[in-house]
Amino acid sequence: MICFISSIFIGGPNIKDINWDTILSLMMLMIFVALISDMNILNYFSHFITTKAQNSRTIILMLVLFDYFASMFFTNDVLILALIPLFINIANRHHLQKAYPLVLLTIAANLGSSITPIGNPQNIFLVSNYHVGMLAFFKHSYIFFIVGLCTVVLLSFLVENKSILNSEKGHKDVIHLKASNVLIAILLMIVVLMGIFNIINIIIALFVVLCTAILLNYRVIYNVDYSLLLSFIGFFLIVGIFSRSITITHFIATVSTSPKNVFILSALASQFISNVPASVLMAKFSGYMGAIYYGVSIGGMGTLVASLANLLALKQVAIYSKLDVRKFVFIFSLLNFALLFLFIIIFYFII
Repeated sequence: MICFISSIFIGGPNIKDINWDTILSLMMLMIFVALISDMNILNYFSHFITTKAQNSRTIILMLVLFDYFASMFFTNDVLILALIPLFINIANRHHLQKAYPLVLLTIAANLGSSITPIGNPQNIFLVSNYHVGMLAFFKHSYIFFIVGLCTVVLLSFLVENKSILNSEKGHKDVIHLKASNVLIAILLMIVVLMGIFNIINIIIALFVVLCTAILLNYRVIYNVDYSLLLSFIGFFLIVGIFSRSITITHFIATVSTSPKNVFILSALASQFISNVPASVLMAKFSGYMGAIYYGVSIGGMGTLVASLANLLALKQVAIYSKLDVRKFVFIFSLLNFALLFLFIIIFYFII
């Protein structure tokens, strides 16, 4: 709809605006993640964590750290889908507070997914668009890793510290993990990374992942969110249309005269149009990949629409814990805006 309306006033979409390397990379990653979910790898580790905790703070700290590190490889959306229902179930059994820990899980997923090129769609796009190598990418993200890790750990110590009787140990739904599945996951992860960083052709990497998924369980192909791929194509088309607007191009070109300005504009644009389209838009006018990366990574905090993962978290809370929705939104907004301003200040002087 946006694409249609904007084309009336500015001009029609152009198929050349679509970055097909990004689309293929995203599709490959989504098939890989669907396969990993089918193998119960995430469920196994999250269940293992809950059997080791003796109090509520330990549970939350371990889940948040697992969330932070796992989202680097399995995306923030997947971790939110896996951990929010899990924690709500644990909280209901042990009468724990929900809203603040749920906000922490959302923040940890967003921050952790920003560390690797496969953690979220905007990173996949930036790596593909700027043809960035692995070392070049991590030269930017290692600082974000340190700041993000310190942030989620410190925030985790603010939760209630309530002793619990660990009923998870005798839980009847025991989750088993096959060593062969772990090996397959590791090998596929290597193939995915090689494809995204152009070490091997992206089509070959996609073919390997697709064939593996079909051989192991062809049904996982149906679990891929193809609407997200269509949305991403729409992002490219819409940004392409806007980039041909003289008014818009003049404004962004005028403002984007330095890395610091690009950083601020990327973070602010994310608050209104989400960080995925913000990265696509800014990349049309700026060669400062690092500034855009920091801007859209930080820009995932703030408003609920700043990251699609935020809206997904809200939806999960609404489904599994309706009574906590308002409290979740209040704490989310308060904490995310505070972190947004704090991170902007920190990284403004780093760039």
